[in-house]
Amino acid sequence: MEYTGGEWLPALNRKACGTGDLTLSAIYPLLPQDGNEPAWRDIAMPVDQSGAAEYEAADVLFASTEVGASSASAVLKFNHALHRINIHLKGNIPDDLTIEVKSLAGGRISLEDGTVKADGDAGFVWLKPYRQGSASYSIIILPQATEAFRGEEGLLRLTSGGKSVAYKFDSSAERFNEGMQTTLNLTLKKEEGSEADLEFSNQTRWVYGIKSPAFPGKENVPSIPSWQKEVEDGIWFRYSYENMSIPLPYENQYLTWKEGCGWFDCNKTFKYQGDGNMCWAAAASNLIHWWMDQNREYIAAYDKKYGPEYGDLKRPEKYTRMTPENQQHSEVFNFFKSSFGNQGSWDTGGVNWFINGNDKNLIYCRLPEFHGFFSRVFSEDDTIATETRDTSKDNFNRWIKDAFRKNRAICFTAFNFAGPNTKRHSMVIWGAEFDAEGIVSNVYFCDNNYGEDEPNHGSLRRYKVEYLLSDVPEHQGKEFAYLVQQDYTDGTKPTARAEFTSLTLVDLRRDIWQKAFPEETMNNQLHRQ
Repeated sequence: MEYTGGEWLPALNRKACGTGDLTLSAIYPLLPQDGNEPAWRDIAMPVDQSGAAEYEAADVLFASTEVGASSASAVLKFNHALHRINIHLKGNIPDDLTIEVKSLAGGRISLEDGTVKADGDAGFVWLKPYRQGSASYSIIILPQATEAFRGEEGLLRLTSGGKSVAYKFDSSAERFNEGMQTTLNLTLKKEEGSEADLEFSNQTRWVYGIKSPAFPGKENVPSIPSWQKEVEDGIWFRYSYENMSIPLPYENQYLTWKEGCGWFDCNKTFKYQGDGNMCWAAAASNLIHWWMDQNREYIAAYDKKYGPEYGDLKRPEKYTRMTPENQQHSEVFNFFKSSFGNQGSWDTGGVNWFINGNDKNLIYCRLPEFHGFFSRVFSEDDTIATETRDTSKDNFNRWIKDAFRKNRAICFTAFNFAGPNTKRHSMVIWGAEFDAEGIVSNVYFCDNNYGEDEPNHGSLRRYKVEYLLSDVPEHQGKEFAYLVQQDYTDGTKPTARAEFTSLTLVDLRRDIWQKAFPEETMNNQLHRQ
């Protein structure tokens, strides 16, 4: 139909539509029919939406309404059928900056219910957005999964001076949904002698495979009484110490564990019964649970081909949330405790030992013949976990960013975190926030101490990361990373700080898996597509 001379032509005659109730639906603008399917229309995304007319033409609208048997007129309310991305920039914006947005090139829409299907076979294209203001852009794309925008090419390509930078989509959203919009607030920072880098600026990153929400802001989380220990699974919250009979200024923020979230929190027993010195093993167990969970298809292929690694030693795998009745809630952690006893050791070595049997840097083990649970594929020379003791600001950020770029998990030690004279304590970082400059500003981590007092006996804590000048002579006054509680509610800052003393990254080693099981690799790729 076309609106001409003050009326819609051709006119719709109610009698021509038969008797009874009707469903009336429409799309705008006019789109070509999809082959021999009259109920579907083709959508070809305009590559250049930089002009107002082109941008408006890309916005497909859909409306549907029910028309009663006695009704001779109807009102159609049109809604957006596609997805809009808004981009707001601030900081050092080059005069010659150009922005491109990656999207699938084509799809189709149903005239019956407005369903939009992107065509994966049409491939991806780079679209030019419409400039709404001096530093704001908008573009219309097809509804589609977000997985393709987390890789090296990313979602955005920003070009200045002949050089390009990719912005990888890092939100937990799995899809750009119909009729919705995504807003990206990005800060461009151009350091002396370097190009603008948006890869981590003002972003929250999770370790690969984790499906949990980013911290939404203190004002957007529930405040729970400080005595409450049981909380809904999978939510952020804060303890409201300010509402106690004698108010306290503490600010503690948590995310509770939820089945399928992708991260793990192996805790020591409530009274540290035989595991008081096993923080390194608890941390290693978290990493191993993650490693096996993310490699589960390859492990299934390994078991099918090779069978059990040992005749009388079953590989530990099961993990459940800790409860007062089930304090031995991790089979992996239990295996470490039975193999090493209650003695200190090293998380990096624990991960490698479990997988390939390399016991370097580990204290005496009760299983001298143990050669790892995956030795048919991984030799002792195949490194899974690597570490650094250099926690200077530059190296700390380099290692954390490398973990997110290369799909690695993160373990760390901090000095005197558990109190004065407690020395090094091993824990695991599952996520991090970055400031406008792309520097780690907050981390989400699991502490394996105090499981009895921890919310749900399984949760993440959100702490700040600060960088302070070191007074150690050999460090020559460089800034080093420290773990610090959130600022108090009265505006004062905590004085207690725990210096990061090491970082460990755990690699999934898909390169080794893919070489050992090429057929499984192909099946996984087809499944993801």
